[in-house]
Amino acid sequence: WQENHKKTKQYKEPPFMNILRKRIFAKYSNAVITYGSETTPKRKELGLDEKTRGQDLLDIIRKDQENPKIKKVINEYIENLSLGISNIINIFEPEVIGIGGSFVYFSDILLDKLKENLLQKEYLFNQRKKINIVQAILGNDAGIIGSTML
Repeated sequence: WQENHKKTKQYKEPPFMNILRKRIFAKYSNAVITYGSETTPKRKELGLDEKTRGQDLLDIIRKDQENPKIKKVINEYIENLSLGISNIINIFEPEVIGIGGSFVYFSDILLDKLKENLLQKEYLFNQRKKINIVQAILGNDAGIIGSTML
């Protein structure tokens, strides 16, 4: 991207994320970042616009968890996350899984469903009666702090 004098797209997030994007493009010049490729269709499905903030979404979900559209999005999210976490468990057999990022804001709604889904489905090679998944101590900043260590 530097040779072609392309500028990286600037987003409204903190400057750190823009610095991280520049570092990614410096190392992987053909990288493509698709901002909102997952969230935009989900927002439309729930009848929300792109200006809906995370806290607003959390309030909507807490208020109406039995709404079929909300249940569908939550169940799909739990299913996808279960597949990813089950792969980590199957490969590494960790004693504890820590989840950070924006998941921490929704953990009261999602964490028990995630654990239940992992235990009920046959994704794990070594079945168990209990699974230890906790919120990362660094909360929403866990990924940001971890990425700076690269």
